[in-house]
Amino acid sequence: MRGLFLSAVALVAFVAVAQPPQTRTRLDLASQPSGATVLVDGADHGVTPATIFNLSPGRHMVKLSLAGYEDLYRAVVVDDGSPVAVNNVLEPEKGILLVKSTPDGCEIVIDGYSMGMTPRLITNLNAKDSHRMTLSKTGYRSSTFDVRFDGRQPLVRDETLILDSGVIRVETTPQGAEVVLNGVPRGCTPVTVENVPKGNAVLQLSMNGYKDVVVSGIVVNAGDNQTISRVLEAVPGALILSSIPAKARFYINNEFRGEDPLVLKQLEPGEYDVRAEYPGYAPLTKTVSIGKGTSAVEEFRLSNAMGRLEVRTSPAGAQVFLDGKSFGVTASDDRDAEFSDVLFIEDVMEGEHTLLVRKDGFAEQVRHPKIRSKKTSRAKVRLKRIFKPDIEIVTDTGTHLGMLVANTPDYIIVEVSLGVQRSFLRADVRSVRFIFDDGKK
Repeated sequence: MRGLFLSAVALVAFVAVAQPPQTRTRLDLASQPSGATVLVDGADHGVTPATIFNLSPGRHMVKLSLAGYEDLYRAVVVDDGSPVAVNNVLEPEKGILLVKSTPDGCEIVIDGYSMGMTPRLITNLNAKDSHRMTLSKTGYRSSTFDVRFDGRQPLVRDETLILDSGVIRVETTPQGAEVVLNGVPRGCTPVTVENVPKGNAVLQLSMNGYKDVVVSGIVVNAGDNQTISRVLEAVPGALILSSIPAKARFYINNEFRGEDPLVLKQLEPGEYDVRAEYPGYAPLTKTVSIGKGTSAVEEFRLSNAMGRLEVRTSPAGAQVFLDGKSFGVTASDDRDAEFSDVLFIEDVMEGEHTLLVRKDGFAEQVRHPKIRSKKTSRAKVRLKRIFKPDIEIVTDTGTHLGMLVANTPDYIIVEVSLGVQRSFLRADVRSVRFIFDDGKK
């Protein structure tokens, strides 16, 4: 039994002697920047650059820490007996910055770089550094200050900018004019322009069909609130008129303005009644609209409106008047004819007219013939005799009034009433007096 125990002890000793010892290796750690605290598998190994000896082969966890920089964690694998060198670049620690402002919408510039508009959360600034920040907005004074972080402690900056501008409200009659203030389009009237920088300003107003307006010398002070109102002046228009046939006379709102061709400029925008007239043609009237700064072109095609009137009278020898103008006396080649020959009146304007027929010893007759264009109208006028004494004869038997029919050496024949004649022997006549319209002999 004792021999068996000794044999077992000898075998164990043999196995222990036969197994080779485990190999240890070296790890060299460096960092950028240097001076970082080194922990390997949780054990402190000083600061970088650092050399760790007698590491067992396999995977090891390395942590590097340096104030102002993000902690760096890295897994390092070492082999049997082979030195390992690892160089690490540390990332600066980032600060947490919330930027707010009154008013909102201020531009944020940090270290010369634009970072957007307020309000904004910024997380890409190095926490260890000091940063220069500027907030700016049109119409306000810029604000510049330094930003410093306390590690990863969130930092809030809430700044109020001081107003450095005014407000201008622009109104026009009519509305809708385009507004340009200091060279920058600002919309159409009515419009309120905010954040106008203090100082002098120039306002431009423009609208189709109206004259441009420039307002200079506007003084803007910080905090101003002013209103600028303007009545826009319409650009005059033009009217171009022509006619067929040529040379028609044109009347604008019943005022004669000239003959075809006619160009009228500097007319106020609006509606106009335009009438064209030409002898022998029917007048033509149109309502023409003239826009602001535009030209209206109108052609007037007149229609021939002339007709003809034929007049016959009974008896012949009557004087004929049309619309107060004399057109002659009717005549007849046949003394026994009931009516006269035709009296022609040419080129009578279309429409209703007044015809007057007059003959001594007869009552005047008035007609109202209607004339049609290019047509012939006819009028037959029968006159009625009237008893109008024109002679006074005194005989032994008395005084006699009548109308003289014949005066012969022996007799004076007188119509003493309509259709009744009487002959007076000259030897019986004491006196004769002719009666005129004025009653004189």
